[in-house]
Amino acid sequence: MYQQNQSPPPQMPQLSSRDTPLTLVLIGASALTFLLGYFTNGSWLTRGLALTAESLHFPWTLVTWPLVGTGGALWTLCNAFWAWTVCGSMERAWGTAQLTKFVLATTALTGATVLLAIVLLPLPLAVFASLGMSLPAVTVAWCWINRAATIRFQFLFPISALWIAGITVLLQFFYTAQMLHSPWAGFAGLSGSAAAWWWVRGGRLWFDTRFGKKKNAPNLRFADMDRDMRGAKQSNNPFKIAREEKQRLERDKKIAEMFRNSGFKDDSE
Repeated sequence: MYQQNQSPPPQMPQLSSRDTPLTLVLIGASALTFLLGYFTNGSWLTRGLALTAESLHFPWTLVTWPLVGTGGALWTLCNAFWAWTVCGSMERAWGTAQLTKFVLATTALTGATVLLAIVLLPLPLAVFASLGMSLPAVTVAWCWINRAATIRFQFLFPISALWIAGITVLLQFFYTAQMLHSPWAGFAGLSGSAAAWWWVRGGRLWFDTRFGKKKNAPNLRFADMDRDMRGAKQSNNPFKIAREEKQRLERDKKIAEMFRNSGFKDDSE
């Protein structure tokens, strides 16, 4: 009898201080502040790190609010698990410096719009913090980059990456509205996710073209090879976009297969 080849079981991504220092810092800070708030009076953490009505006097809270572990032990553990999965993957793909800039920008943008909602509505009792509220921006970016992938939710139910992005944004809206005690304030928490979607959808190329590399510089990335060969702007025709996306995925699959069969190994592994 022939034995059927079985694929190896899925493994969690590895975290290390060399490859994923930012992810480890985010997880460690969330866990540490949760423990400090649990065993001591956590009001000093909230005032010094979270977004509140007093944040106008503490401007650094625009970027420190994800470091506060709130919502209980289970919520902190779930946030750490998702940061381990998504941030770890993005940090290995983009590099620590690029992901740090991305996280700081989306965190500051979300913090600015939330603080604006707190001041204008007004919401004096609102407290906005938690690592989980900053992860949707990274999740949206990760899901769009891997939009053709299917993830097993809870390791059981297959779900498309784009559906995960949509569910994440929806949960972010309701959690923000709950934290700020206003349903309309929920929209303020979506600014970072919207910016993340714009960035990976084409904003990064737009920024690089105008403020980064020179227009005539050679492009060595496979993802933009077809665009450089065409020498034209991105089309808005949905059928053309779908056809080009299918061709890109087929090309990337062939390149990956050629690399696996070449016998060479990635030096970064």
